[in-house]
Amino acid sequence: MKILKYPDKKLFVKCKPVSVFGPELKVLLDAMWETMIEGNGMGLASNQVGLNFRMFTMLGPKNEKFYIINPSIVSASIVSANLKEGCLSAPGEFLVLEERKSWVKLKFQDETGQEHEKVFKGIHAVCVQHETDHLDGKSHLQSKSLHKATRKELAKKWGFKLK
Repeated sequence: MKILKYPDKKLFVKCKPVSVFGPELKVLLDAMWETMIEGNGMGLASNQVGLNFRMFTMLGPKNEKFYIINPSIVSASIVSANLKEGCLSAPGEFLVLEERKSWVKLKFQDETGQEHEKVFKGIHAVCVQHETDHLDGKSHLQSKSLHKATRKELAKKWGFKLK
């Protein structure tokens, strides 16, 4: 799999829910995982590799493998995480976004369709929020918490239009 870079239009598309669970889905997730690891990433959303499904892979707090499908953040801290985040689709660009919460409770399905709820903290909470934004067609480079001049600069650098 190839990781798409900005300004690829597929990165700005809201992904469709996954409704079919089976061996084909696991093959896609395994391929995404390998692509994420090869890219030295912590998370990878499906639209970053040209797929249109609400799913992402993530390296967990104990280096475990997470396959997160149809994620929904059900609650979050009121405290900001204040941690730098990067993106495999914008290599070398690291930003701190005020809206990222220090913990989030995530409801999701795994590759078999089983439902889970889990609290992620710190950088893993930031990763969950970042990847969920990807699935909604949003980029951290366009965050309203960034100064407008910074957003303009990032849009010019990465070749996309400001919203």
